[in-house]
Amino acid sequence: MNEFDPSAELGLEHDKQFVCSCKGFLQLNDSSRDLCKRFVSKGDKLYDLISRYDDIVAYVLNRSEGRSGNTARFIAPFLKAFGVTDYAALEYCGEVLDPMPEAQRVMRHLMDTLPVFVTSSSYEHNILNLCDRVGIPRVLVECAEIAFDDFDMTRHDAKEIRDMASRITNLRTPTHEYELNVPTRLQEDEVNLVMTIDEIFNERFRDLFSSNIIREFRSVGANEKAYFLIDLRRKTQIDFEGTAFVGGDITDIHALDTVCDRGGLAMSFNGCDFAVRKSNVAVMSRDCTVAAVLVQEFYNEGIEAVFDLIENWNRETLKNKDFPDPYLMSTMLESNPKKLPEVHIVNRDNVDKIAKKSDKYRKNLLR
Repeated sequence: MNEFDPSAELGLEHDKQFVCSCKGFLQLNDSSRDLCKRFVSKGDKLYDLISRYDDIVAYVLNRSEGRSGNTARFIAPFLKAFGVTDYAALEYCGEVLDPMPEAQRVMRHLMDTLPVFVTSSSYEHNILNLCDRVGIPRVLVECAEIAFDDFDMTRHDAKEIRDMASRITNLRTPTHEYELNVPTRLQEDEVNLVMTIDEIFNERFRDLFSSNIIREFRSVGANEKAYFLIDLRRKTQIDFEGTAFVGGDITDIHALDTVCDRGGLAMSFNGCDFAVRKSNVAVMSRDCTVAAVLVQEFYNEGIEAVFDLIENWNRETLKNKDFPDPYLMSTMLESNPKKLPEVHIVNRDNVDKIAKKSDKYRKNLLR
């Protein structure tokens, strides 16, 4: 009777599962950017420029080797060169961690309801703190794993890499906005950015012993998050139409698109422009209880019931709804006394408007 049941551990008794990313849903801060800002000279600008380069290579130049999500890999040698250790990274990530309000309650409710998994582009140092604060078992999370202490770096290499960082941060930060899958011409400052970082990573790093920190690092980007879903499908035997994926970062777009295309719940939560365009539901909220409400409806009745609820999204309907966890519903309503979280069904007619609005909301909310 008390034997370990692997089928139960894999969630095979369920026909639905929940997968989410972190930034914008479980936490408000960008831990990787915070690490750069704290430990690297002009590190916030360095992170922004490398992140911009990452996106341009993946979505504007469409290089075969380009994929969104390389930022964590590219900033790793700079963090090491400025003296970051695993202990320092772990401690600082804990200090600056800013969980989304009600994240612990939401994740506890979801884990009690259906199989839950998390995929994140951030370092494990952040994830360990987030798991502890929010109450998520570490084994449920895929993230970028790196041990800074395992990589040796000579003084010569450290100086060279610090000089590279200075060269990058002397560049202008591009401000041009571009659209997903729309051909565009790079601006002059973007051309300079791409040429400079191409030279640094393709030529200057080759001569450094410390280049192995980039070669051996496995980042979790847009492709990996989609592969994570495919692997989960094999392990849990739950199809994409039974999957709820909540994300909002540019690295979430392939996972969102995969779930949306198969009829699952693809929820952009405080999403960037690109994330909204790959979703069938878009949410803008300062706490995450609304996600639990929508996922619960998906779990009970399916995607059409979620659409019906959104079409009747008003305080009276939600108050009178027979919800499995009335306390969670009351928490959402009490947390939003004047105005409910903004929830939309995304379609061709409204996607441009919602994507623009959500992107602006995300930039104002996150730090």
